[in-house]
Amino acid sequence: MNDEFIQAFLMLFVVLDAIGNAPLFYYFTGKMDPQRRRSTIRLSIIVASLILLFFMALGDLVLTYLGVNINDFRIAGGIVLFIYAVLGILGHSVAEEVSGEDIAVVPLATPLLAGPGAITVMIYIKYTWGLWTAFASLLINMVIAWFFLENGDKLLSLLGRTGSTVLSKIMAILLAAYSIAMIREGILEIMA
Repeated sequence: MNDEFIQAFLMLFVVLDAIGNAPLFYYFTGKMDPQRRRSTIRLSIIVASLILLFFMALGDLVLTYLGVNINDFRIAGGIVLFIYAVLGILGHSVAEEVSGEDIAVVPLATPLLAGPGAITVMIYIKYTWGLWTAFASLLINMVIAWFFLENGDKLLSLLGRTGSTVLSKIMAILLAAYSIAMIREGILEIMA
């Protein structure tokens, strides 16, 4: 694996935060029977993957249509990611009581997995390192996310609530650092 792929993989891994989201997924699906829980999680992974694939493939066309260049998007995306990072550090959560069959799509697939941060990162990775790096990074991250989310109950008992909170905060701080790097790169490119 080369450095570019590792950077792309880690950036998406931090934004998807499957480890930090595992307790939330368990919260939303914990009372389901095991078969329904697994199918709900799998559907959420599929839907999130399709959303991110769409933006990976067509995000640049959407940007062109709107008259936005990649540096504008880097700065705006960095600001959005920074806001999400700060919210994560402060302990804000989107967890709330949701019922019905749509739970796999909202809130599990989006915004927990394929939220604005992940969409921003997918477009950024494609522009920075290419389509195949973005696709491989997405594929591997979704397999990892599926593993962690299906085993959220085990992860939660292994880490405990405190361990899960600490890990989520560390991921939020890393996300903040990535967001500042995106903003800096966008500003430097505009100035150049």
